[in-house]
Amino acid sequence: MKKLFFFLALGLVAAGSWSFYPKAAASSGYLMLVGSGRPGKTRSAEITTIYPDGKRQVQELENIWVGKEGPTPEGAIEVHHAELLALNRLYAKGWQLVSIAQSTVGVGASTETVYMLEKR
Repeated sequence: MKKLFFFLALGLVAAGSWSFYPKAAASSGYLMLVGSGRPGKTRSAEITTIYPDGKRQVQELENIWVGKEGPTPEGAIEVHHAELLALNRLYAKGWQLVSIAQSTVGVGASTETVYMLEKR
């Protein structure tokens, strides 16, 4: 009988302590940062930030020339440099990097880098 009471009390204490276990904070959504150099009519490199509420902010990188075939290797490095600066600003505001994907889009081999971030 004492063993039964002991294990019943132990189980009750374990169940009670589990209710105080810290729960994961609710995410406020994801933020997406897209860096791209697009050949074509605009021939501009840009960084687009898409916030969790759907708001977009486009930063044109006017110093980076994009030709018919996409940005030059030097231009691609400048795009990545601008992406890094934007990521550092977002990190300082409490955003944490979750995922990175790079893709080649369309004719002319325009490269896009997509960064997914979530609030810490």
